[in-house]
Amino acid sequence: MKHKLLLVCMAATLQLQATSITSLLSTLEKRPEQRLDALDVEKSALGKQAIADKLMPTVNLYGGYEIYSSPNGLLPVVPNELIGMVKDQSVGQPFSKHIFREGVNFTWPLFVKSIYTLEDKAELLNLAANEKKKLNFIQREAVVVGSVAQLRYLESLKASLAAKKRSILQTGVSTKMKVKEGRAPQSVLFVLQSNVNSLEIAMNSIDQNINLIISKIEMLTGIALRQSPPIRMKHSVQKGEIFALKPLQKKVKASKKGMQAADEAYIPSIVTKGNYTYSQADAYNNDKSLRESFGTAGIYISMPLFDSSRSTASQQAKVAYLQEKTHLDQTAHALKVQAKQLEREIRLLKKSVALAQKSVSDQKRLLKIAKVSLANETITQEEYLRYEDAVADAKAVLYKAEAQKWQDIAQIAVIYGNDLRRIVK
Repeated sequence: MKHKLLLVCMAATLQLQATSITSLLSTLEKRPEQRLDALDVEKSALGKQAIADKLMPTVNLYGGYEIYSSPNGLLPVVPNELIGMVKDQSVGQPFSKHIFREGVNFTWPLFVKSIYTLEDKAELLNLAANEKKKLNFIQREAVVVGSVAQLRYLESLKASLAAKKRSILQTGVSTKMKVKEGRAPQSVLFVLQSNVNSLEIAMNSIDQNINLIISKIEMLTGIALRQSPPIRMKHSVQKGEIFALKPLQKKVKASKKGMQAADEAYIPSIVTKGNYTYSQADAYNNDKSLRESFGTAGIYISMPLFDSSRSTASQQAKVAYLQEKTHLDQTAHALKVQAKQLEREIRLLKKSVALAQKSVSDQKRLLKIAKVSLANETITQEEYLRYEDAVADAKAVLYKAEAQKWQDIAQIAVIYGNDLRRIVK
């Protein structure tokens, strides 16, 4: 029995943990979206390695069978040796129409300036991918926080309408007595029931919106909420440089490196190459079997003199850089304006929440007075219902302002790169 009770307590504890805002945000680290971002980072790191690999030596084995229309050499032969072979026909001369060749060759770039620059570009793109991964995670956090805030707003709005419905039904009890006693017409009951029907329609519409938001949260976190978790402020958003610009800034620097690399394609490159060949054939002069081998190695300098494609590539790199730079400038301006707008709006929303709370309190007092006045028949049914509407409207304004405040805080956190797990609890 104790064991079962312990399991129930543990399940209840896990359920509470699963529905906390902190747990919701933490699950984002294990979701496929986060893994995809991690793979993007890994892909960019491999792109950097692929550039570095171009400076490494390449070694190849090869083999083949060659047929010629006239005898060809198995290897280069110096004239002094060839003269002796010609004089003595019993010596197989290293020429044949059918030659088997096999061997190994290597190429090793010693200096290619553009590759070093492209390595720097790949490094910048890898940094951009890392910062984009962090930004994407915070953006998903902001969506979750904003969705939870919206969910709490809808739940509170529904609770407010349910309270209004209960209040009207309670008033309906006394109204029925008045109708029975002939102190009120039958139509007033229809008016009350019509208002109750309207409230039920509104609550059903709210349930539909709640279902959409719960599904949205589940798609991001994998958790199906039964109700919204509480959300409170733990720390304020740390402001400073706009973090959302960092991935773009790295991309601009990378594009500049790409432009530099395109220009460096005209700089001479230095490459060392080597080759070893082992050849087998029957000598053309006496059909004796021959086996010969020779090797070569050298350092080569290559200097482009004319290549119109390099000029076009340079122009394309410049246009790409200007596009990235313009996009950065545009986004920077937009985010600065948005940050200022959100900061002003948060201050205004805090004031709105305080005013809305006072309005709700005042409207509740007026509703109590209206109920007494209705019972004493000093106001009409329609006037009483307007007080009910006023309370519900005041609560709606309050809940909407609170939800909007949390959504704005989440957006500010994204702009300045604040992990929302540090901000909310």
